Formats: sequence, C-alpha cells, structure tokens
Amino acid sequence: MELTTPLKYHQRDISVFQSLAEIPYITFPTRLERMLLVVCISGHISAYIDMESRTVGPNDILVLRPGHMITDCVTDENFSGFFITATQEKINQLLPSLRYVVPYSLFFYDNPIINITDEELESLKLIYNMLSKQLSSTPRPYHNMALGAMCEVLFFNTLGIYASRLKTSVHKSRKEDLLIKFIQILEDNFMTERSVTFYADKLFVTPKHLSAVLKEISEKTAGEWIDLRVILEAKLLLRSTGLNIQEISTKLNFANQSFFGKYFKHLTGMSPRDYRAKLSEA
Repeated sequence: MELTTPLKYHQRDISVFQSLAEIPYITFPTRLERMLLVVCISGHISAYIDMESRTVGPNDILVLRPGHMITDCVTDENFSGFFITATQEKINQLLPSLRYVVPYSLFFYDNPIINITDEELESLKLIYNMLSKQLSSTPRPYHNMALGAMCEVLFFNTLGIYASRLKTSVHKSRKEDLLIKFIQILEDNFMTERSVTFYADKLFVTPKHLSAVLKEISEKTAGEWIDLRVILEAKLLLRSTGLNIQEISTKLNFANQSFFGKYFKHLTGMSPRDYRAKLSEA
C-alpha cells in the first residue's frame, strides 16, 4: 500500500506532515519543543541528534521527546514517509497516567530508532491514508473532531509499536527500576499522599536517596514528580469535569480551597479559576 495524496494536517497541539520542510516550527539546528515521531517507508533521513549521528531508513520509526537537539538533518530524494508532532500538553492529555509515559520515555532516550515489520508499517499507512481521505473530503458536522481523532489514533498506534518492543528490548538499570516503581506507587497514591517520605518508605529507601536517584536519571526530584502528577490531575479535572474548585480541592486532598489555589498558582503561574477561564477562551 502506497501513501495517498500528500497530507498536511496542522493543528496547535498535534499535526501530521509528509515533508520535513512543511513543519513550520522546526528549522535546523533546533532544540525540539514538541514530541516528534518519524515513520520512514523508503529512502533515508540522516541527522545529528544530541551530537550523535543517526540514520532513519525503510521501516524505521524515530521518536524524539521535547528537548532533543537536532543538527545537520538531510532527507534524501527517495524519502517517503510522514511526521507526527505533538505538544507536551497534548501528550499529557492523551497519556495522563505517568505510569505509561515514564517507561517509554526511558526507552525513547536510549532507542530513538526502531525497525518495524511490514505488517506494522502497513497498519500505520492505512491510518495515514484514512486521515488523508478525511482531510480532503467535504466538511460536515464533526469533521474537525474526526480529523483530530484519526491523528490521535495514528499517534497511539505508533506508540503501541514501541510498547510491544518495551517488554523485550529494554534492560533497566537499578536506578531506572526505582524510578518506574516510584511512578507506579505515585500513580496509586498521589490523590492522597504528597509526602516524599511516604514514597521512600514504600520503596525501602531514604527520602534523600530517592530524590537523588530520580534527579540523576530523570532531572526531577521525587517532590517535583509528585507535584507534576498532582498538577496534571488538577488540570484534567479543571478541563474535563464540571466540578467546582472547592470540589477539586477536596478530591485532591487539600486542606482547603485557598491552599489548593496557592499550590496550583505556585506551580503553574495562574490560579485554578484563571486556568479554567483560559481554557474557555481557547
């Protein structure tokens, strides 16, 4: 199966392109501000990623997280494939559970390129062509929602292929294993527990050791991970539910609405009320 007509689907938070030159926010050299997924059908792309030479070839997928540095990127004349970009906010929305995000993040860092089977590639091309057909069809009710959903399906299927490799390809160090276990415990307890000591006790390590290890391999301390998960949930509740701010405060086990508001503003730069109002304006 070949790709159908050239596709360019560009939204604020998630986009699909058939040409690297079409991506408006990537000029080389660049430090990525979005997640970038590249699916190569034929030809090659060569680039220096974090100062290391990489080549993406037929049946390869390249996955890069925000923060990677790319220089000297060259696409040969035989290249055929597509590019998916997503903002960190969109990734958090699509994958709100950190227990799913963190293992893949570790895998992406060490294994940015994987080779996939012909069957896996055909499944991605099928979704791509469906998206292309929807994009070129006559708009009707829910047209944009359908486009966004198809784009997300393409995103999830690409990550799904990575997930299948995760079970056999990733050999975690003890420190990485500690991070993943911490995230799993955090996911089960963040609604009620925000103390680093609580999580350290569960892992049979000291709070100081836990934070030091997490900082070394993830650039975040245990406290920062806890805050990240709580704020992620708070944003999700503000965006996706009709709960008022007092109810959200109670749901997240804050002593009162005032304390929750100060906590939220300290970490996001705006109050919960202002955050919800900003979403309404978007």
